[in-house]
Amino acid sequence: MIGILLGAVTLLLGIVILTPIVLSSQDLIAWAAAGTGLNLSHPWPLLVAISLDSAAGACVLLSVYSAWRGDPAGIFGVLVWGFALGSAFANFRHSSQPGAAPDAIWFFPLMSIAGPALLEAVLGRFRRWIQRQSGRRNRQIPAFGWRRWTPGLGAPRDTYGAYRTALLLGIDTVDTAITTYHQLCPDGSLRVAAALRELHAAEQLPVPEDRPPVYVPVDLMRRIPANADAYQRWRTAWADLTSQEHPDLAAVAARHHFSKRQIEWVRRAGQLGFLDSPVPPAYRLAGLTVNGARPDSHNNNPADHSTPS
Repeated sequence: MIGILLGAVTLLLGIVILTPIVLSSQDLIAWAAAGTGLNLSHPWPLLVAISLDSAAGACVLLSVYSAWRGDPAGIFGVLVWGFALGSAFANFRHSSQPGAAPDAIWFFPLMSIAGPALLEAVLGRFRRWIQRQSGRRNRQIPAFGWRRWTPGLGAPRDTYGAYRTALLLGIDTVDTAITTYHQLCPDGSLRVAAALRELHAAEQLPVPEDRPPVYVPVDLMRRIPANADAYQRWRTAWADLTSQEHPDLAAVAARHHFSKRQIEWVRRAGQLGFLDSPVPPAYRLAGLTVNGARPDSHNNNPADHSTPS
């Protein structure tokens, strides 16, 4: 059923992209042949339309391939918009000439832009799905619902604090996010990141006894997946890294379908000992807060802890 639905979406998206290309090709040809346009003689106006449409089509396909890999479209996405805007301008110029159909002046330029806009929206969502499945992006944060955000009915400030806690720690359930926020900031403060830094300095997550306690930056915590499968992929990649004395990061990244930058984060997390446990650090941290671990309940001096470079 899902395959049929995605197939229908792909078919409709292809129609939306190809239809304005086919319909506007006559305007592109006329614009290339017109004296107010490129003033080209036959058959060169045909080549103008074919070359522009072919180049745009190649960029669209490469953007789709990049999204299928979970990568941003990059320069191909920029070129798609460049060709779309150029086509829209050419259609506008030709449609504004005397004798042109009245509605052509807005229909063809807008349709030239509508296709890339819809493509960008669809590929962006598809790319996020791929990245979450591969562990390159944290799972979607929980939806708190409009009632909690409504003043007088819910608690917007409290909801924002729980939302920010879920965002920083990669928590994917509402109850865990709210409980963790209340333990981190019992006074209702919105300084969640500062509370996390204080908590890390005072109550370290479990690490092997032969390693000193470490301060874990919030940016690293955000990247370590909370999803069990994605977290296991990090642990597998870390095991691969430790199996070699001088590992080739690019080769390890290719074997585990990570980017080289992602493997660098894996190595950093592994070196700090946060991939040793089968439980993701976000849930271990949530367990610490639920059990009442607070910085002010310890006598540890944050200056005694080391900070990774």
